[in-house]
Amino acid sequence: MEQPAAADGQPQLIEMDHSIGYNGKYPDTVKFHPTMENTLVYNIGGLLVIENLQDKHKQEFLRGHDMEISAIAVSNSGNMIATGQKGTVFQRTTDAPIILWSMTTRKPMAVLRGVQDQVLKLQFSPDDKFLACIGQNSTFIIWKVQDGQPIHTRVSEMPMSLLKWGELDTSVNPKHPTYTLVTGNASQVTINRLEFDISSMQYFVESANC
Repeated sequence: MEQPAAADGQPQLIEMDHSIGYNGKYPDTVKFHPTMENTLVYNIGGLLVIENLQDKHKQEFLRGHDMEISAIAVSNSGNMIATGQKGTVFQRTTDAPIILWSMTTRKPMAVLRGVQDQVLKLQFSPDDKFLACIGQNSTFIIWKVQDGQPIHTRVSEMPMSLLKWGELDTSVNPKHPTYTLVTGNASQVTINRLEFDISSMQYFVESANC
């Protein structure tokens, strides 16, 4: 079938108008937007889809991944979306980058690296200042959202399957609160405390097994 021609005689590119489908292969890839009513965020392969449930034609497709998206997180404010993918087959190493999207511009804010094989889970801290990730290569990383810099990286003996932020503690330092982050695998649950060190002006992580 020939493509329709534009006014100048050149063939027009066909743009996708609407898509139906979700395979449910990755359990952490469907999210309701916390502030936009009737808005669903999910993936179709390597595409990030933002869809209005009341109007099937109100779909947006964000492109940036070269493999299937395997994890999605939406910030609590609704201003950011993080998407992680399976490890790429187009490079020597199976890098699995994470894209941090602006909900306002629908464009990438940063590409976060350090995970290989597959991103399993992503979650923003309650105040949206940090993004935590666990990967299939037993990697646990926390990035500072403002500049995309990793503040903590750890490789465990076993792949983790649990990732959950707790409430903030502002009793000691309201400007730099203490964070609690729970991680775990098939046999162990770990409580991680993200605390600010005034002497170095940096956050550090202390971990203790339950």
